[in-house]
Amino acid sequence: MGKTHTLVAVGQLLLQRAKQANAPIPVLIDLSGWQGETMRSWLIDYLWEEYRVAKTIAEDWIDGSELTLLLDGFDHLPTAQQRSCAHAIETLLRTSPDQTAILCCRRTVLEQSGITFNHFNSGVNITPLAAQQVKDYTVALQRDDLWQGIKGSKALQVLARVPLHLTMLALIYRGQTIANREGLFNTFITEQLSQGKTTPTDQAALQWLAQKLETRSRTFRLDQLQATWLPASRRVLYRLLVVVLLALVYGLIGGNLVLGAAIGLVASQIDVESFPRYRLSLAITSWKTLGVMALASSGAALGVGLMLGGVLAVPLSRFGLGLSTFGVAGAMGAILGWCIALGGLLWGGVQNSIQLRTTPNQDVIIGLRNCTILVGLLGGIIALLLVAPAVMSNQPPFTLLGLQRIRLLVVGCLGSILWLSFALQQAILRLLLLPGKQGGIPFSERAWLKRLVTSHLLKPVAGGVQFCHEDVRHLVAERVPQSLTAETLKPKKETAPL
Repeated sequence: MGKTHTLVAVGQLLLQRAKQANAPIPVLIDLSGWQGETMRSWLIDYLWEEYRVAKTIAEDWIDGSELTLLLDGFDHLPTAQQRSCAHAIETLLRTSPDQTAILCCRRTVLEQSGITFNHFNSGVNITPLAAQQVKDYTVALQRDDLWQGIKGSKALQVLARVPLHLTMLALIYRGQTIANREGLFNTFITEQLSQGKTTPTDQAALQWLAQKLETRSRTFRLDQLQATWLPASRRVLYRLLVVVLLALVYGLIGGNLVLGAAIGLVASQIDVESFPRYRLSLAITSWKTLGVMALASSGAALGVGLMLGGVLAVPLSRFGLGLSTFGVAGAMGAILGWCIALGGLLWGGVQNSIQLRTTPNQDVIIGLRNCTILVGLLGGIIALLLVAPAVMSNQPPFTLLGLQRIRLLVVGCLGSILWLSFALQQAILRLLLLPGKQGGIPFSERAWLKRLVTSHLLKPVAGGVQFCHEDVRHLVAERVPQSLTAETLKPKKETAPL
């Protein structure tokens, strides 16, 4: 019935009010990804994931009731979770009396579940469109044929009063007979797929995506793919491939296959995606912030490396081990100092940085670039710590930095870049998610998403996509065989519109 559009329109009005007075800032919150956390902690994480608001700032905003929460996506939650989510919202409003919020959902969801809210002071019920509103819409689109078709069909007169149905009719109506809601949805999906020039593989992948989003956030982004998207049988293979690929990298470039396998075994058990603030901080760092990170991490690496190398080299110099000890200990100290400094900077997210995704794979691409710069600087400092003591001792510069150590240094930096930026994990995930018996994503995933957006079955949302409507997603998830036809498509049990 246009609930989300109305919610966004209210948000725009609230934003204008906030610009003119000291009022809370409206922020759109999609509850579809809520997994049972307290609403306060979930909102803090959500603000980071969606808008890149650092943890300390988000805490101040939530605790200070400085935001108006525009809560959408409640309908998307499984029925069992809706009651828990309602309780979490009520708890937040009860403990924060100044917190303002608007909840958008179908009235029938509340009526059928018996959920009640005690801390909202009013409600708005969106009613079906009047005949004049339907006519005004068709006139604005210069679709006199659509208006004439609606006037001449009792079934279309009823359907057109619902904004979703009217929008569908505007896209597909060419005088064909549409008897009911079932026929409208069938015709819409088949015609839009035909216009989008989708293949059977595209359609099978669309069904797979619709099913996967049943228990996840309704916004799908390529760079948020994780191992949990894989069937259970492939998750072991995923970790095995992480080990194998790192072992191959170390073996082919570094000449040490055993070391690569050992590092791969450790790396495969640590999911970088489990630490989103670290990973995503690297993905949103601006050039200015990156410069600060580079100076701080490089300075710490050099300082700790020199200190640790000097402390351990002095007592061992009497045994003729001072030079080698300084080099090895300095390299270890550089790694330690770099990790501590960079981890401290990334803790809680990059400060004073609010960013929206604009393109698919944005996080992976920028994260890979920033990791390459930061790890490359670390590699340069390690090389310096291995070369400098030899030069100062009037020995050949590469006394401590022989060919084998150069190879290990290069492959160590390369492995760190691929793993820390999540590029290696993403490549393996997408390889394992290629279409098969259990569904998956086509190899040309961006082109696939573009075709489905062109078909209007998906809509672009901040670097990702959503289904054009939840009812369409349900229909695709539950009733789509290998090819979409009007005979095989059966819509989900119809619910009364709000």
